[in-house]
Amino acid sequence: MATDDTDPGSVLDSTLLQTLESERARFIRFLTARFRNPELAEDMLQEARLKLIEMEDEPSVSDPIAYLYRLLENMLRDHLRSEQSRIRRNKDWGDAGEGIAPLRADPTTPERNTLDRDYLEHVLAALDTLPERTKIIFLAYRVEGESQKGIAAKEGISLSAVEKHLQAAYRLIRDVRQKLDAGVGT
Repeated sequence: MATDDTDPGSVLDSTLLQTLESERARFIRFLTARFRNPELAEDMLQEARLKLIEMEDEPSVSDPIAYLYRLLENMLRDHLRSEQSRIRRNKDWGDAGEGIAPLRADPTTPERNTLDRDYLEHVLAALDTLPERTKIIFLAYRVEGESQKGIAAKEGISLSAVEKHLQAAYRLIRDVRQKLDAGVGT
């Protein structure tokens, strides 16, 4: 019987994977000390495992533990850089108002209800002009409350790709708001 690359037995033939598994507790302590979040440390270790599995050819290394520490350290830096970018983008979008009017504390009036309904109709019509994937991602995030990370996994794209789709939708909504405020297209 021929074995293929998806055979679980062949996966564990990797020296780096074997080292990662045998020294799991050590690497979890390393990541937990940096993240201060055991769940995130587990996720990062699983991501490292997937990276090793996806490697076409395993690199020849003299010290697998040092190599794995370096891999985890690089992943940690990438994660922190990405997280800082995400925070900056969210702050920038928040400062710009994201084009979505905040909820009002004042009681609604029939006029306000009519204006809000008109705004919603314009936004929904504008969303229909977006590429299908952008619309799906926006609705999943803003209406269904899914996390960006969950959407990325479900759609099979990167977190930054999800953020770019959301930015496109927010720009469109901001433009609709500005046109309505200016009295254009009503």
